[in-house]
Amino acid sequence: MGHAMEIFSESVRFSSLDLTTKNAWAQLVRRRFYGQNLVKRCMGEWRLTEGQARGLVYAQVTQNTIDAILKRNPIEGFALGLEILAIVTGIKLEEYVEHKGRVAARARTEWEATERRLADMRAAIGERRDFSRRGAE
Repeated sequence: MGHAMEIFSESVRFSSLDLTTKNAWAQLVRRRFYGQNLVKRCMGEWRLTEGQARGLVYAQVTQNTIDAILKRNPIEGFALGLEILAIVTGIKLEEYVEHKGRVAARARTEWEATERRLADMRAAIGERRDFSRRGAE
């Protein structure tokens, strides 16, 4: 089993890198609706048919059902999508954002070094021109 992760302050998820997306949806449902009547709870929460809800609970969900859940309420759908990605990949959203920040910081450092080199080159070219002009006088 993968490592613990937290996407939202009130929910903790666990991940396994060999977990399929369909299994991640089933895991999310079991954690969200812990207890009995998972099919009925999915039907009520996302306005699914019984067949769609069963597919969700038993890791046989179709892409059409996933799309319907995600698009029903775009803000909640986005959050659910993040939860599914977190379960499947074992990566926290915070880890991703921190990684992108480190990449941007490295790129900024490299760009600043390039700018310094170019400024040095401009200065050297300017000095050569000044020297050439002085020699011609």
